Amino acid sequence: MTRRGVVIQARMSSERLPGKVLRPVGGRPMLGCLLDRLARAELVNEIVIATSDRPDDDPVAAFGAAAGIAVHRGPLEDVLGRFATAARIAHLDHVVRVSGDSPLLDPSLVDLALTGLAGGRWDAASNVVGERTYPAGQSVEAMTIRTVDRLDERTTDPADREHVTPLLYRRPDLFRVLPIRRAPATRVPHLAVDTPEDLDRVVAIVDRMRRPQWSYGLDEVIRLSDAA
Repeated sequence: MTRRGVVIQARMSSERLPGKVLRPVGGRPMLGCLLDRLARAELVNEIVIATSDRPDDDPVAAFGAAAGIAVHRGPLEDVLGRFATAARIAHLDHVVRVSGDSPLLDPSLVDLALTGLAGGRWDAASNVVGERTYPAGQSVEAMTIRTVDRLDERTTDPADREHVTPLLYRRPDLFRVLPIRRAPATRVPHLAVDTPEDLDRVVAIVDRMRRPQWSYGLDEVIRLSDAA
């Protein structure tokens, strides 16, 4: 059976919003909101949190452990190394990379990206390749473990290792990437949390929800964002 999973990149040391991944959103830490949503992805067998081995990321590791989620820790700057090792120790065949600052990520996008890898035609499936048609905070990149290994072996530039996937898009001769796109929206809200203003926006969206936050798909979230 193909093992499919998600690796969440999460750390406390954001310059613009320190500790953002554990900031409260609707009474739950932001990382917990994301975990609640990823638990609804039908094709996912495993979730791993990849954080750094620095003491200031101890709270992230502790939160993951308390939630029953596997945690891998590694060097802060080598994000690719952390991501690749987390996928390997979980014995994943297909892995989706997501960011811990995306508390409103639609789990159906995770399933859509993983479905794109079925059949072995593609090395990766991504909604951040080429023209972006999904809001920030809805980014998914699904890869085969072979693709992850090749990225880890071939990526040597420190900036590329920090951002994980630039080589994936620079070398179409090496990697076949399936683009995931949607019909362009007239307004695309910013749903990632990078600044205090972003956090206020997401909190306002969640405060307008009348069902569990994880039950709201992207289109509903966008409508709530318009009302915020």
